[in-house]
Amino acid sequence: RNTIKKWRIKEEWFFDKQRSVMDVRIIGLAPMQEDRNEDGSLTGSFSPIFWVHFPEARKVLINAEVFNLVKNDAERRTYDDIFWKRMFGSTIVKEANVMNREVSEYMVGLDALLEAERIKEEIFNLEHDLWEY
Repeated sequence: RNTIKKWRIKEEWFFDKQRSVMDVRIIGLAPMQEDRNEDGSLTGSFSPIFWVHFPEARKVLINAEVFNLVKNDAERRTYDDIFWKRMFGSTIVKEANVMNREVSEYMVGLDALLEAERIKEEIFNLEHDLWEY
């Protein structure tokens, strides 16, 4: 039975001086499994099973095809395509900070989602402030 429902992705966002662009590098992947109580009922939270270094995992991911939901026979996608081309939706759960806390440790519910959007907007603004029009 397939118990992997989500993936946690650890990324590094950086400014590439050679190309003068903000860029992102995937560092690691962790399959997430839904947590269960002692009686076997689902709790609704997820925890990582293990971490894999993304550059080393690409050798395996490039050979694993992804189910094609739109039934487009012209293109065969692999897990490597999905991660490398960033064809996924995500929510920021942590940024580097002094106390090394995740967003969920100091914000709850809607406030946590708004904090994730604030971090995303901060990265966006940092990139766009580099250019003068």
